[in-house]
Amino acid sequence: GSEHRNIIKETMSNAQDLLSILGGGAPRPAPRANPSTSEKTILSFKAGKMNTELQPNGKYMVSPDNRRGEINLVWTTTNSAPSSSATASGGQLTVEWKDRRTMTTVNTYPIFPNDNATFERVETGNDADRVYLLSSGTNSSDSRHFFWMQDKESQPDEDNCVNFNLYMSDHSEAARAAGTSAPTNNNENEVADDNAELLRIMQGALGSQGVGNSEGARTVDVPGDSSIPTASVGQIDALGNILENLGM
Repeated sequence: GSEHRNIIKETMSNAQDLLSILGGGAPRPAPRANPSTSEKTILSFKAGKMNTELQPNGKYMVSPDNRRGEINLVWTTTNSAPSSSATASGGQLTVEWKDRRTMTTVNTYPIFPNDNATFERVETGNDADRVYLLSSGTNSSDSRHFFWMQDKESQPDEDNCVNFNLYMSDHSEAARAAGTSAPTNNNENEVADDNAELLRIMQGALGSQGVGNSEGARTVDVPGDSSIPTASVGQIDALGNILENLGM
């Protein structure tokens, strides 16, 4: 009836407008960046911190902090555009020292790819001492941090040290340990692929290689109206659902 023809006509008109947009008739809106971030601890072990105090002779006195502590190596993945604090691997590596009594993070040390950061055992002259130094490659006191291992067993120390240095020297390994990988343009590619697929479907439903009455289009005469493209009832319903979801 005339009501069904009007529905077909309106659906096809809206579909042609959308097809024109997808085909380049109007600028595509840029995909919105997702600013969300996620954190994952990729390495953790018990360790206390040590305090350093400058002495009158210019040397530093190192003394243990008696609090029970924990070192966490945290990888923060970000989906937003890269910033000066983000690495090429799409995230930020951070060393955190936590007080295990209060379960609060007391110190945070960001690690950047160019820091040449290392985590190494310090020889104190006593084989029983398990003291380690986190250094970012400079000699300033604020870039050198001492810790003492608090696990009862010393066997894990070496593996923790190896992994610690691996993640600091290669942030792609840290991202992999966190279950992520270096960012790509997949999001933009997916948007383009979706648009291309929708364009193909709509062109098929409209029965043409273009829009309107271009050469090669299949049309049908509707009494009282100008010719409109041919489409099956199923295609009309599918296009109607698409346009309804898009708010058209």
